Amino acid sequence: MPSEDERATIFQCGDFDESALCRLASKLRGGYSCFCDTAQIPACGSFNWTIQISFDDRVQWVLRSPRTDGAIRSKETNLSLLASEAATLKYIRANSTIPVPQVFAYSCSWDNDVGIPYILMAKAHGSPLQCTWSDTTGNNPCITQGQKEKILFQLGSITWQLSQLTFDVAGSLFEEDGQFQIKTCLARGLLLNQRHSIEDLDRGPFRTKKAYYDAHILAFLEHVKYLPLGHHCFFAPIPARTEYEDYTRFRKASDWWSDFVTVQSKIDGSDNRSDYVVAGEALSQMMARWTEDLSDDLPDSRKPPFSIHHPDLSVDNIFVDEHFNITCVIDWAFSSSVPLSILLTAPGLPQSRYEVDPSLLPAFENGFRCALEESTKHKNIENEMRLCQTLSCSRPLWLFSRILNFDSTTDYHLFKALWDYFGNHDQSISEFFLSRQSSQEYVTLRNELMEDDQTTVQMATLEREYFHDDVWRLTIARKLTLVSQWSLRYQVSRAHGIRSNGNIFVADRKLWRWIDSCLKP
Repeated sequence: MPSEDERATIFQCGDFDESALCRLASKLRGGYSCFCDTAQIPACGSFNWTIQISFDDRVQWVLRSPRTDGAIRSKETNLSLLASEAATLKYIRANSTIPVPQVFAYSCSWDNDVGIPYILMAKAHGSPLQCTWSDTTGNNPCITQGQKEKILFQLGSITWQLSQLTFDVAGSLFEEDGQFQIKTCLARGLLLNQRHSIEDLDRGPFRTKKAYYDAHILAFLEHVKYLPLGHHCFFAPIPARTEYEDYTRFRKASDWWSDFVTVQSKIDGSDNRSDYVVAGEALSQMMARWTEDLSDDLPDSRKPPFSIHHPDLSVDNIFVDEHFNITCVIDWAFSSSVPLSILLTAPGLPQSRYEVDPSLLPAFENGFRCALEESTKHKNIENEMRLCQTLSCSRPLWLFSRILNFDSTTDYHLFKALWDYFGNHDQSISEFFLSRQSSQEYVTLRNELMEDDQTTVQMATLEREYFHDDVWRLTIARKLTLVSQWSLRYQVSRAHGIRSNGNIFVADRKLWRWIDSCLKP
């Protein structure tokens, strides 16, 4: 009988019947004896927790269950994600050679013998790519350029296989009575960061690409108006570790950034929310141009237009052997069928929020093309050319998705990359935002959003709690706020001042480096 301490270790994420779990696993394996170590510590992610069970012949399985205190608190949404992930794994395993965990059983209810909703599946072979991609600082790779190219080549081949798993609508897979069908779309951009709480949002299934994109744009706009923005400040992008020579300078820049956004509670303030609305509506227009300029519909009208997509092919979810052969791809939560141009974007590595090193893109594209050429099912040359064209022009969709999903720390710079990509603008990016900030439409919007701003007293209280007695840092942050004219931008008649004829103020790495240079003794 396990002690209370042992029970507290394994049951810290959920109270379940380990004996019932072992009986189920043993039955599924034809009677092999099963053991669940109650002293093990569950592995916890943002959305799920997992434990391992072992058989007498040393085979190991994994139980995966939603966290009740995770990033998504809606029980209904968590159960839908579990059901869809299990169905997606089963469908991919049955219809491709992509290495994914085998699902032995799953339950989308709390009313079962185990006592929790779960997926019971095989343990992934190999080790996470995270262990070798880089060290803890992210600067000293433990893997060679050639080995990285090998990984990207294989991911290109996997993407080709996914492009062949097609459907008539965009949405997520579910299983009913042994049959797979597309239902509501559980994409990250429609659910994460509390977006699952947005009412009257079309969640599919979507019959057109336009409907799919429009839903993501609307989710973004509703989010930036009414939901918490976390660390997202459009004109003050959070410092990126890769922008600094060493960790000390990065830490200093992060402190300056934190000081700046704390003064006047900038992040969730009406000015920042209005900036994001301006950006979101511009993105909507860019998206419309993009879908007109490059259609990813295949000439063969019999080909369904949507393909299964893994939204987070990060180093955490890719397992490899000692020769860097991909042995398993895990964590298919939030998967859905998507327009082909989204599927064909290169995965962000090491994490989805980062753009993969441009030197690795040829390997990804070559892996896709080689799999395409070797396929015995695909002999339409025109289709092949269209696929390759879409593949080579997919970067804007990566930029769109990172911003719209809030899967980024530098939204302004991603937006600027899109602005520069589409070109032919009558205005610079500064002129564009300055004109919007002085237009009646956005001034009215900002004034409406101001009703939910913190009061002057509330902001002053938060500043005192944050800065304590560090008057020097508080003074610098306030001076920068004054120079930026942060709260004077959304006015029909712009106030005269130091920025009246200048570019729009962006608090990024140039500013933080300038501050450091000025403060050097």
